[in-house]
Amino acid sequence: MKYINKEDITRKHDLTVEEVKSFPMFENVTDEQAQEVIRTIRVFVEIALDCYKNQKQKQGKSSDF
Repeated sequence: MKYINKEDITRKHDLTVEEVKSFPMFENVTDEQAQEVIRTIRVFVEIALDCYKNQKQKQGKSSDF
């Protein structure tokens, strides 16, 4: 398994239409469709982050008992 440096995966900017279209599965989408892909990924990540934060918060509260 290849080690991935955390700094290598931390994005400092939003995903762009050009980046989306650089992947073979998205090379033929329109700019509008690429924007929708970006919005979908953003919503998914926000949901996942909220779930993670809620889980961590519950773990912290349960350990206080």
